[in-house]
Amino acid sequence: MSTSASVGSRLTVFDWLNRVLVVLIVLAVLGAIGVNYLPLIRQDQNLREKLERSKEEVAKLDADLKKVQTEIQSLTSDPRHVERKVREIGYAKPDELVVTFRDAKGEPSRR
Repeated sequence: MSTSASVGSRLTVFDWLNRVLVVLIVLAVLGAIGVNYLPLIRQDQNLREKLERSKEEVAKLDADLKKVQTEIQSLTSDPRHVERKVREIGYAKPDELVVTFRDAKGEPSRR
């Protein structure tokens, strides 16, 4: 009986070593896969961040475009708006007197 007990113990030890070896091989394979795909994961993350920045820039440019389109619409359809803009840059009608206020530096002040 002692011979069969020792053979059974040896099989258990070899079974245990076999399982450990299988686990180590699986971990090595997973590690190799991780090392190979890590640059792709980083590249994907960088591209997603770039896409987000681009979306924000597009949203800002769309807002700017709307402002410009509104300004163009006002300038083409509202004569009072055109006159206001022309006066802001210093023009006046022939019979008007233009008074310009200057700040401490001597530059025209915006009022």
